[in-house]
Amino acid sequence: MTPSQRDQTARLFAVLAHGEVMAHDCARRQAELVDDRRSQRFLKVQAQQERVHRILFDRAADLMAPKQKRVIPPAMIEFEQQLQRALTRADLTESLVASQVVLEGLGEQILERLNRGLDKQGIGLSRQRRVLLRQEQGHFAFGQRLLLQRLQDGQARIGQVQELAGSYLLLVTAMVAEMAEVFAVLDEDASEYTDGLIAALPSWLLPAESTATERTGPAA
Repeated sequence: MTPSQRDQTARLFAVLAHGEVMAHDCARRQAELVDDRRSQRFLKVQAQQERVHRILFDRAADLMAPKQKRVIPPAMIEFEQQLQRALTRADLTESLVASQVVLEGLGEQILERLNRGLDKQGIGLSRQRRVLLRQEQGHFAFGQRLLLQRLQDGQARIGQVQELAGSYLLLVTAMVAEMAEVFAVLDEDASEYTDGLIAALPSWLLPAESTATERTGPAA
C-alpha cells in the first residue's frame, strides 16, 4: 500500500469511526423510545456493538496514519445534526430511516468493498472485519423490520418514510462525493457506494424518483 493509499484509508476509517459514534448515540436514545422489550434489548446490544466498532476504526485510522488530522465531511455533519434534531423530538421513525437504514446501509456498502481491498493487500483481522460486517447487516435489517411494523400499526406513513429516505439519501450522496479523493486513490468508483445502497433498499422505502433512477438510470 502506497503512502497516499495509507493516508486515504486512514481518512476513510476516521469517517467510519465517526459514523459509529452517531449510530451508538442514536441506538441508546432509540432504546428509550421503543415500547417493546425485544426491540429495547436489540438496541442496547447495538449501542454496545457500535462502541466497539468505533474503537476498532479509531485504532485502524491511527495505525494507518498516526499523525493525520481527522476531517469529517460537511454533509456528514449536516446528516448528524438532522438526526440529532429528530432524536430531540423523540421521532423514532426518522431516526430509524437515518441511522439503521441509510447510515448502516452505506456503512455496509463501504465495509463490503473495503474488506475485499484489504484482503487483496494481505491486511489481517479478516475474521473481526467479517463479524463487524454481519453486525452492521443485522442493524440494517432490524431498521427495515421495525419501520414496516410502524407502518402496519399506523405509527408512520409510507409517504413520510419515503420523503425521509430521500432526504437522507441526498446527504449521503453528497458525503460520498465529498470523499471522492479517498475513493479515487483507493481505485474505487464513489458512485458505486450510493448505487449499491439504493439497490439494497426495498422498493417500498424509496422515493419514486430514486426507484426510477435505479431501474432506468439518470435522465440525460
